[in-house]
Amino acid sequence: MAETNYPLTTDRLQVWLNVRIRRMQKNLANNKERTKYKNINNSGTLRQSLGRNYNKGVLDERGMIKGRIEAVDYWYYVDQGRKPGKYPPYTSEVDGILHWVLTKIPKQPDIKDTSLAFLIARKIAKKGTRPTYFATSELTDKDIKELTEQLAETMAEDIANNIIPE
Repeated sequence: MAETNYPLTTDRLQVWLNVRIRRMQKNLANNKERTKYKNINNSGTLRQSLGRNYNKGVLDERGMIKGRIEAVDYWYYVDQGRKPGKYPPYTSEVDGILHWVLTKIPKQPDIKDTSLAFLIARKIAKKGTRPTYFATSELTDKDIKELTEQLAETMAEDIANNIIPE
C-alpha cells in the first residue's frame, strides 16, 4: 500500500483533541465542590491521565488517522455521576477510594484509612454521586459535527496536494 500523507487533516484533528483535553482538564480543576476535608477533586490523577494524550499523535501503526482520548477507568463516573446501588471499588491503593483517602484526606487518628474508605464507599452506594459533565460538555454532538466538516475540508485539501504536488 502506498504511503499517504495527510498533514492538514492530522494537524487539525490533533489540535481539536488537544483543545478538548485542555478544556476537560480545566473543567476538573475548576470543580470546587468541597467537603470538610478539602476540595473534592483528587490529587489530579484523572487530570494527569488526560494529559498523557496531549500531542500524542493521531496516526496508528498502519497509518490510519484516529482520534482518541484516554483516561483512567473511573472517568465515566466523575463525568456522569453514579447512581445509588453498588459499592464503588474502595480497597485499591492505586485507583480506588482508598487512594483518594491516602492522597486527599489528612491522617485521622481515630479511624483507619481503610475504614474511612469503606464509609465513603458505603455513602456513595447509598446516595450516589453528582455528575460533573467535565467531558460531555466538551464533546457535544455539535462539536463532533463541526469536527467532521473541518476534517472533510482538510482531507480534500490533503488529497488535492497529494495529486497535484506544489
